[in-house]
Amino acid sequence: MRVSILNPLAFGGTMALSITRLDSCLSVRGGRLFVEDCDAAELARRHGTPVYVISEDQLRRNIRRITEAFRTRWPDGPVHVLPSIKANYSLALRWILSQEGAGCDAFGGAELEAALRGGTRPELISLNGPKGQEAVDRAVEVGARITLDAAAELDLVRRAVEASGRTAIVRPRIRPDLTTLTQPSDWLEEEVPVATVAQQYKAGIPKEDLIALGPELLAADGVRVSGVHVHVGRHRPEPEYWRQVIREIVGVLAEVREAWGGWVPAEIDVGGGIPVPRDPFGRGIPRLRDRPVARTSIEDYAGVITGSMRDELRAAQFRTEGVTLEVEPGRALYGDAGVHLATVRNVKEQTTPFPWRWVETDTSENFLPDTILEHNRWSFVVANKMDRPAVMQADLVGCSCNPDRIVPEADLPEVEPGDVVAFLDTGAYQDALATNFNALVRPATVLVTGDRSEVIKRRETLEDVLHRDVVPRRLVSGAPAGEHMATARASPESS
Repeated sequence: MRVSILNPLAFGGTMALSITRLDSCLSVRGGRLFVEDCDAAELARRHGTPVYVISEDQLRRNIRRITEAFRTRWPDGPVHVLPSIKANYSLALRWILSQEGAGCDAFGGAELEAALRGGTRPELISLNGPKGQEAVDRAVEVGARITLDAAAELDLVRRAVEASGRTAIVRPRIRPDLTTLTQPSDWLEEEVPVATVAQQYKAGIPKEDLIALGPELLAADGVRVSGVHVHVGRHRPEPEYWRQVIREIVGVLAEVREAWGGWVPAEIDVGGGIPVPRDPFGRGIPRLRDRPVARTSIEDYAGVITGSMRDELRAAQFRTEGVTLEVEPGRALYGDAGVHLATVRNVKEQTTPFPWRWVETDTSENFLPDTILEHNRWSFVVANKMDRPAVMQADLVGCSCNPDRIVPEADLPEVEPGDVVAFLDTGAYQDALATNFNALVRPATVLVTGDRSEVIKRRETLEDVLHRDVVPRRLVSGAPAGEHMATARASPESS
């Protein structure tokens, strides 16, 4: 499938209207893309490119809608939305979510600190992932929940409790078998069942260890076992996938209840894995290119998740009244709040040995890494030529020495150097995963609200990129001097 420029007419407007909405964040005005009330091409001119742009207004709309969707559909008990900070580390964004009352999924000690610095209430933080003693100590100190990723982490918790005199709130991360999920995962080019791909992921306590851990965990002094955590991830886009996942989760809970003398969880964290509406995930894989984009709302996902959780728990003789439900959206929250702007540098064309055309930009798959990691095929527009028809086909490419085919075989209007390309739905994971390959400096992040924009993460400099390097003094002491030789930061003399 060829990836085409988005057609504003497909979103319910006509070019005769003064404003054509692409979604609640993006619109077309006078043939130009707007992010909220900011002209995208003007943002590129003002702040430089490449640049990540995040809509504060869309982020707030998303967190409010997600929270409302789950709370209205889970009246059985409290609902906590714990957005994954790994999806976007910008502390300004975390402060926005903290203002909205959201908690946080923090994977490891560094993310725990980021969550705290972003104003997150500690009792609404779930510390996930493999942990060292320092991270566990910090979590117990501030009162964050500790998701046990391995049975051996109980010893870390015991030491933290003994040292601090505080109570630790823990819940094991379970690993459901998922044997019924025989559909192919969207993660891989090959058709490998979700059950296989999910089991190969390292996170969580193996079920045999979990069953054996129960008596020791429940008897540990100063440790309160509040519930369970599970995260399978975004292997499939359809809501019905969640029905199977939750059936498997409740199956494990029934086994745990039997082995642990009737223990039942007071809270269940179902993790994340909900797609963004335009869902670029996996569309770089040939077998998924022609799959229609599912027009599924967050309300649809919330309905399936809460409804199947209630049905399965009750069928297995669990009470649902008073049970806290937690969800950890990452891409579903941040994704469509962000666009990535790049400037066209050059257009190249060949006729032999076969015809091909490239539109070179000043960005890279370094800064849109899910082009590779998740096989994304990004929706895109030429921000200053929204009213121009597609008349040429070319690879939209980046500036690194990789193949850097950001959007292969893209249908484009007539573009020229200086045009601004906007890659949509890039608010989740792209900045967090960006690299400095080729010594490229990572882009700035700009926050937009209404018609105002401000930098919330500055663009790197070459000094930032090279700052960690320490050159032994012996290597530079005899080097020939030259007017272009940069001053190297030398290490102290070896003893």
